[in-house]
Amino acid sequence: MERFAGMYVVLGAGGHVGAAVANTLLALGHSVTVVTRSAAKAAAWQHKNAAAAVLDIHNTQALKTVFKHAKRAFLLNPPAAVGGNTDVLERQSVHAILSALRGVALEKIVVQSTYGAQAGAHCADLGVLYEFEQGAQQLGIPLCCVRAAYYMSNWCAAVPQVLANGVLSSVLPATVPVAMVAPHDVGQFAAHLLAAPVEQVGTYFIEGPKRYTPAEVAHNMEQVLGRSVQVNEVPPEAWLSYYRSHGFSEQAGHSYAHMTEIFVANRYAQPDAPHKGATSLMHYMRAALPPLVAG
Repeated sequence: MERFAGMYVVLGAGGHVGAAVANTLLALGHSVTVVTRSAAKAAAWQHKNAAAAVLDIHNTQALKTVFKHAKRAFLLNPPAAVGGNTDVLERQSVHAILSALRGVALEKIVVQSTYGAQAGAHCADLGVLYEFEQGAQQLGIPLCCVRAAYYMSNWCAAVPQVLANGVLSSVLPATVPVAMVAPHDVGQFAAHLLAAPVEQVGTYFIEGPKRYTPAEVAHNMEQVLGRSVQVNEVPPEAWLSYYRSHGFSEQAGHSYAHMTEIFVANRYAQPDAPHKGATSLMHYMRAALPPLVAG
């Protein structure tokens, strides 16, 4: 375990945000340990000169051992499969991460969170990540919380439907601008906060260079995919059935529909001066969509 000493630990390096955190820290010259359940992903990171701890984050003792030999840590709660009880499962992983951190003397931690984080038992990420923030604050470790806008990558799941029939379904109103952000911009920002002086703490918001409507998303898809794309705006009374038709459990569907209601109604604190990521929606889609089509 000494090989992890002095490391910056990164959870979630198998996803877009965590990978950007780890890559940015490596580029800055820091020693990095990624935590992953996958031996194959661990090997890929080792080829990048990162260390890797292969474990399940629910193994609190194993995770605590990694944290004990670390210096700073980026914390991302993994999303639960939407076919299950996401409210319960995602809180279980939050509890496991926080339990592993108790009694560990880290210099600093960064928690990945979201716009709209707020108290609530059944509002999907908004409630889970708010509880993650609150629990992290109680640890007594210098803390930054990064609240990210709607990920541009969320639209990638619609590519098969768009290719099939030229329709982009959206639970967000077609003509209302929404704060969106490229995941790698979030990861880079979080990495710099993690590497910043211990005194730099607090809650930070990040979104893209401008706000975009779903109609603009469709237009960008048209330009990249080379076919016409129309927005199908899903009305509020159909949100639950929409989520259920996409594999969500009854519980997860209700939770995500409630989160959508909060988001669409803007029932959350709007940031006064968010950090602006550099990646535009078009730039993101030009990079992200072609591999999906080829795959």
